[in-house]
Amino acid sequence: MNTLVSYGVAGALLLAVTAYSTAGGTDYGAGIWDLLAGRFRHTAEVRTLIDHAMAPVWEANNVWLVFSAVICWTGFPLLYESVFLSLYPLFAVALLALILRGAFFAFRKVATSATGRLLASRVFGLSSLLAPFSFAAALGAIASGKVGVGGPVVPIWQACLDPLAIAFGAVALTATAFSGASFLVGDARRYRASYEQGPDLVEYFRRRTVAAAVALLGVSLVVLLLIAAESPTVFRGMVAGWGLPFAITAVLAVLTVATLMWRRVYRWYRVLTVMGVGSFVFAWGFGQVPYVLPGRLTIQQAAGAPAIEALLLVITVVALVLVVPSLFLLYTLDQRSALES
Repeated sequence: MNTLVSYGVAGALLLAVTAYSTAGGTDYGAGIWDLLAGRFRHTAEVRTLIDHAMAPVWEANNVWLVFSAVICWTGFPLLYESVFLSLYPLFAVALLALILRGAFFAFRKVATSATGRLLASRVFGLSSLLAPFSFAAALGAIASGKVGVGGPVVPIWQACLDPLAIAFGAVALTATAFSGASFLVGDARRYRASYEQGPDLVEYFRRRTVAAAVALLGVSLVVLLLIAAESPTVFRGMVAGWGLPFAITAVLAVLTVATLMWRRVYRWYRVLTVMGVGSFVFAWGFGQVPYVLPGRLTIQQAAGAPAIEALLLVITVVALVLVVPSLFLLYTLDQRSALES
């Protein structure tokens, strides 16, 4: 029974990380395209669309980050201690980027000069790069085996800058750019009437979705080879174990979105985008089973007191029952443009 509860809490943690990777990742992707919009002659229109798309939902997506931290801290205190002692520079950069990102996304709306708006946009965009990269690099460092029980097995800087950590960060950047562009295609289609005399932003983000999808699949292949070299146990779990169905789903979903965008078929692409990015996270998570620190710490060994685990699982289910319908309603109203003034 205790084993079943521990695996249930581990599943809840993986779901929270996946939800943040998909929902929060879409917002990070929008920030990345905001940063790159300066190379497009209709920069103002692109950033206006990004502001319009993000404003109703971007803060709500951080609820999944809170879920992840609380579940890990309460359900797996030894894992929490080990990861933060080994990788605190990465988390410090990520949290600083989160603060700067939110602040400057708001500041640029009230900036009174072109210089102020440009500065705010640059900080917002750079922070949208640093946050997902740092969070994903921490997952890569865990997968590499550089995180030991109770602390690092190598110098902290070496764990944080491990090739697999950097590779996971690169996957995160391409995945967030992909999901951000895909969802912005939908927003551009909804707001197309506002740009009848302006640029075709649907076409603009359609091309970027295809390019990001190709980049995501290419980078993921390189990362898979790195996993095989650095962490054979995780590699076997991803290509011949529990992670294999999710790895296949991820590749097929991303390829399908790229094909739909290439053919200008605007159906199911956002659902498939979420499925694809989420399946990448699931492939990594299930590839590590039964470990939370590959080769060093299993789910059972990391679990807290059985009574705490059981209570945490009940509280998590109740919280999800309250939060998920609210977020679903928010996203639905936003996609139907029902939140417009």
